[in-house]
Amino acid sequence: MQQTAHELWCDGRSVCSTAYEAGTTYLLDLRRDPFIYIGDPLHSLYFYMPRSAIGEVNGEFDDPSAGDIALQPGECVKDSTILCIGQTLLTILRNPQGFHQPLVDHLLQGVCAYFASNYAGSSSTSTIVKGTLAPWQQRLVMQMMRDRLFEGISISELAEACGLSAGALVRGFKRSTGVSPHQWLLNRRIDLAIELMSSTDASLAQIAFNAGFSDQSHFSRVFAQKSGVTPGVWRKSQASSRRAESA
Repeated sequence: MQQTAHELWCDGRSVCSTAYEAGTTYLLDLRRDPFIYIGDPLHSLYFYMPRSAIGEVNGEFDDPSAGDIALQPGECVKDSTILCIGQTLLTILRNPQGFHQPLVDHLLQGVCAYFASNYAGSSSTSTIVKGTLAPWQQRLVMQMMRDRLFEGISISELAEACGLSAGALVRGFKRSTGVSPHQWLLNRRIDLAIELMSSTDASLAQIAFNAGFSDQSHFSRVFAQKSGVTPGVWRKSQASSRRAESA
């Protein structure tokens, strides 16, 4: 069940007001004084992991960053492993007669180890190159552009979400990915257009529209720049290849 009335504050400011979705995992640093308002009924399972335990799993006893969370505050993930461990623990906790403490201890140790290897910003993770986006910023920008693939999204919106200036966002994204945000968005639109040309008989004008291009001419120009041929030529070559394979 999705919850719509929800807002998260960290360090006294609002950082997230997206909806909760069933099975979603939120990772919060308690040093940032998180406060959550939930307007609708919600059942949740909480894991409290000491930073010392995370550092012990990573073998980084003296590293002050070993327990940091490598995600933007309020950024949620759909993690099937955490979900399965949580559901297993709930099954055990709901059956007092069959409660098995050693099993619970192992499952909790497993959650801690899994978090340390996948979400902890310890010194064992890759160093962020100066001038690039942080991993959470890059993921966030890409997801926001995917979500607005059709209508597009402004650089100012992306920059605000990452806490950067527009110029820093563009420079950081290009250094991180090799292309500007606009070019990355065009590449995703071309990917979608190729998928549509391969799976439907829609006209090129309709495909251009469905993929978010302003018109067929814009679509053809961008496609030719990236593939060396026009969409019409590419589509005919694909059809010829399929006929040859079926002959």
